[in-house]
Amino acid sequence: MEYDLTLNISRFTFHVSRLTLLILLFGCVIGCSGVDDPLRQSEALIHSGMHPEAINLLEKILAVDNRNPKARFLLGQAYEGLGSYDEAIHNYRAAINLYAAHPEDKVTVRLTLAKVYLKQGLRESGYRELRATVRSTADSAILQQIAGLVTDAYQVVQLTSSKSDNYSPRFSADGSQIAFASYRLDNGEIFIMDLDGRVRKRVTYTTDFDEGEPAFLSNPHYLIYSREPQTSRQVKILLQSSGSTPIYAGFYATHINSKVTQEIMPVGFGVRSLGISPDRQRVAYESNSAGNLELYTLDLRGVDLGAIDPAAIASQQITHNDVDDGSPTFFPDGKRIAFVSSRSDDPQDTQAERHQIYSINIDGSDEKHLNPNPYDCYSPVISPDGKQIAFVSARDGDIEIYLMDADGTNERRLTNEIGASMQPAFSPDSTLLAFVSDRSDTFQIYLMHLDRPITRKDLLRHLE
Repeated sequence: MEYDLTLNISRFTFHVSRLTLLILLFGCVIGCSGVDDPLRQSEALIHSGMHPEAINLLEKILAVDNRNPKARFLLGQAYEGLGSYDEAIHNYRAAINLYAAHPEDKVTVRLTLAKVYLKQGLRESGYRELRATVRSTADSAILQQIAGLVTDAYQVVQLTSSKSDNYSPRFSADGSQIAFASYRLDNGEIFIMDLDGRVRKRVTYTTDFDEGEPAFLSNPHYLIYSREPQTSRQVKILLQSSGSTPIYAGFYATHINSKVTQEIMPVGFGVRSLGISPDRQRVAYESNSAGNLELYTLDLRGVDLGAIDPAAIASQQITHNDVDDGSPTFFPDGKRIAFVSSRSDDPQDTQAERHQIYSINIDGSDEKHLNPNPYDCYSPVISPDGKQIAFVSARDGDIEIYLMDADGTNERRLTNEIGASMQPAFSPDSTLLAFVSDRSDTFQIYLMHLDRPITRKDLLRHLE
């Protein structure tokens, strides 16, 4: 009964706020000085998902000034938000013509129009708009956005190549090597390779288990990784675990030269999604031992890695929720983590089951929703310089890697090839991004050079 009362109050507050906002907005159309104010109000309506109200307001503006290009552009966005793509295209094309004397604004609208065409599967029309945009701008940010629509946004090289799956790449602290998992021996084992893809050594030696998620510890001779019983002869790469599904996995550490392996948390503990702290002395992870997925940390500071006593390693629970929280990753200060959750900020949200990225202090305080959007988002990783977050998102029937600023803004797509791309990992200097893709039929590891963007010439070749 208490839950129903809270929900009803929330609905009442929502409707009152909505009514108040509309009164203010429509009053502003009549009484505000200058057209910019109602345009800003219509933008706010669109960003709030109130598309019919935005359309009503924008049509009032256009009734006064039918050649207002920004109003046309916003009207296209409002119709696109409703899924009325023909109306959206009509208004975008009108805005392009009206912005004839404003090339930067024209580029923005043309790029938006191209995205609508591509979303509808109208590749020829979309590519036509993208070609025109590439030829009319030298803005590197715009070119990178276009690259993300047709190919990888930066130069990419393939590191592994075999008939077997390779996955779970993680950089060493000095950035000279990558630890990864491979199914080349019919089960998941850990290996180490150089940045040119040359395999240096094999680290684990098991036949009945799959190892993955390797990470170098503060002592670079030790790797920590997850281990779970082998259930098939095929790799399973999860975007997000489910708290309702039993997890039989634990954490282990191995000396990369002596092959001595030590148990940190046994397989029966049901732990997964290992995230290593910047100082490589703490581990964040997910576990469903509480009945659903929650986040925890392990503190390895002061632990003798040569003689690990699991009972002496402190574990701390971070989240306490009824929904699953998983895929933790540390911010560079080591005091905060980003993670994935299916919770909802709004009781009116009809898409509450979608997965989004949140951040929280490691003591469980100050939780924030980083990237509110209508798509499922997974596997966040934060660049060591603290400026960007790479993550995986499922959009338009595709699974690709995206990049956003650390505050959740300025989102753009990084990969766009055949197949799925996932498991991003930054190099220590934040200039490289290792990732996994099945674009070559099997899962292989690729390296993206974030300091080598796709050029205009490259883009025009892809758009032919």
